[in-house]
Amino acid sequence: MLPLLLFALAQAGTPEAPPAAPEIPLALRVNDAIALGVQFLRRAQQRDGSFPGFEAEHPGGMTAMAAFTLAKSGVRRGDPAITRALGALSGVEFKSVYSASAHVLLCDALHDPARVEDARRSLEFLLANRQQGVWAYPWGHLCDSNTQFALLALRAARRMGLDVPESVFVEALEGLEIFRDDSGGFTYAPGDHNPNAGITCAALASLAVMQEAAAGMPRLRAALERKAAVRTEAEKWLEKRFDPLRNTLIDGAWRPAWQFAYMWALERWCGLTQRERVAGRDWYEEGATWLLDEQARDGSFGRTHDLPDTCFALLFLRRATVTEDAELAEINAELERARAQRPPHPMRAADDAHRLTDWWLAGPWATSPNEGGLLDPPFDGAEARPRERTKIARRDWERVKLLAERWTDLEKLVERPGNRQLWLLSTWISAPGGEGAAPLDALLWLELDEGWQVWLDGQSLSRERRRTPNMQSDVNIPLHLAPGEHSLSVAIEDLHGVSGFGALLTDAAGKALPGVVEHGDPPQTRAR
Repeated sequence: MLPLLLFALAQAGTPEAPPAAPEIPLALRVNDAIALGVQFLRRAQQRDGSFPGFEAEHPGGMTAMAAFTLAKSGVRRGDPAITRALGALSGVEFKSVYSASAHVLLCDALHDPARVEDARRSLEFLLANRQQGVWAYPWGHLCDSNTQFALLALRAARRMGLDVPESVFVEALEGLEIFRDDSGGFTYAPGDHNPNAGITCAALASLAVMQEAAAGMPRLRAALERKAAVRTEAEKWLEKRFDPLRNTLIDGAWRPAWQFAYMWALERWCGLTQRERVAGRDWYEEGATWLLDEQARDGSFGRTHDLPDTCFALLFLRRATVTEDAELAEINAELERARAQRPPHPMRAADDAHRLTDWWLAGPWATSPNEGGLLDPPFDGAEARPRERTKIARRDWERVKLLAERWTDLEKLVERPGNRQLWLLSTWISAPGGEGAAPLDALLWLELDEGWQVWLDGQSLSRERRRTPNMQSDVNIPLHLAPGEHSLSVAIEDLHGVSGFGALLTDAAGKALPGVVEHGDPPQTRAR
């Protein structure tokens, strides 16, 4: 299969110039990623067959989830990894919705009639542990995520021939209302008023499960018809803010937390409804392409290489078919050749990277929850031209010196504390070389915990409204620096954390960049 593809591509070249390296089809890359992920899960399995994680809150849950992922990723039910996991689960008393739900999903994925009675016990736990029609953590905290897992498990149980009363679905449909926000999106818990894309996808997946079940349930079908506007409004909420790579919040900002769980919820909703596009975007192609770049060399996903994120990522990718083992060696060899032709993307700036410390600062400007800030800034960063005794959007420019060893808290630096604030910083950088010299490819690394926008020579290069629980230094923005002077401006948005900011400049590989000079003085001042 693959050799024929490569041969055909080679024949298309001309004798004078060798053909470019062929693009490896997405499906083959996905299959390779699934195989690598399966190997990571195999290595994570403990001697007793279990998978570690969350045993105090969800006994057996991680083992059931990892084994379910293996089964969905093409591992046969007689494989030692599956049989050992089933052995580890045989004596477990499931005490949480997550654990019992994952167990039912596993039993269904194995297609083994001998597992029906095992699934029945977990189903009975789910039916007996409902509150207001929905599901909660063991300590009583009602949760839209728990509810989605439970409804997926009810669907799996019905696929196995187990009975789920119609009233359970009807009551769950009514109970979903407690997670619904006035905006039309859905929230993680009742009353938190902060809907996001991941939880809204989870709610839509829950509704899709009930729509599927309604084929033989007249009461449920009638209830869904009455609630049709709920589904429509949730879909509109999501399409307005949709990005498969961003777990978007109501105001357009996004959090990297729970990104992989969001992607699996997206896959479940779109899979159950046979939806190929959301807001005109191919959700699977975009999501799969991003996941392929995010996968670590050991096959895992997520910053901490943990099991849940890896399971969620593989379950998203599993929409593609796993290739036969005999083809994997050939695919891996071709992938390695392709990887060797492009430089590795740096994960962090080098320790000796140049830190930009000489800036002009303006602000802060106060913002409201859903207005102002990066949504509608009071200034145009492309027009930033700071100097002494000048203003921008009624704020003075002031020359500041940032810390040379780490990021700086701007609030402390200028003694203007507060939240929901917007700041603007500006400086100049000078790239070496005279006329005809080649431009430099550089990376600008930012240290911050919330949103930013970057302008180089008046052109906006990057704008994001990410939110993280603490300062991160993983944002890097490519800069193409021709010889000479360049203006650089950065707006940062502080909604809930600190107004922390740091900036480093490196080459395209994340290493120190010699010859580039930072200037706080405007070029016209230096010219005099």
